[in-house]
Amino acid sequence: MMACPFKINRIKGILPLVGALVLWAVLSSADAAPAEKAKEAEKKASPIRITADLLVSDSQNRSAEFSGNVKVVQDQTTIKADRLILIYNDNAATAPEGGSGTDRIESVEAIGNVRIEMDGRVAESERAVYRTDSRTLVLSGQGSKVISGKDVIESSKITFYRDTGNVKMEGDKESQVKAIIRSDQRGLN
Repeated sequence: MMACPFKINRIKGILPLVGALVLWAVLSSADAAPAEKAKEAEKKASPIRITADLLVSDSQNRSAEFSGNVKVVQDQTTIKADRLILIYNDNAATAPEGGSGTDRIESVEAIGNVRIEMDGRVAESERAVYRTDSRTLVLSGQGSKVISGKDVIESSKITFYRDTGNVKMEGDKESQVKAIIRSDQRGLN
């Protein structure tokens, strides 16, 4: 199947995905910006281009699913996955007056061979979920990792906290958190 490009602003009911993916792209950086800067970046965001083999929108279940060779590109940020699922809140009354499309997003989930590239960093996992209520991005699955230059940190669960900029990495019964730091060994002497 050939990948079909979809322009978000032409797909009715999918518009809230734009803001969520902008937030997701900002979160994928280990140096998360304060909430005010992120909201400003949202307003000035470049177009997001999504390609996939298939798009299924289900208004009854408040979801949209891109599947097959999913690729999301905005500026220097690229997200690849087997599937990308958007869950949105269909009740416009819950969105603040004058709010953006992101006010309607509940979650964005990338599943299968997830790879996020941004600012010279790469995050890889089997699953990535962004929740708007907690403003967190969670990468999960064995071998989930963040690569920055020659440095690699790996764990089964990586959580980025948007409001504080903190990152939490957790191991499990099968594997502990692993870090390989090679960038600037001069400071260790």
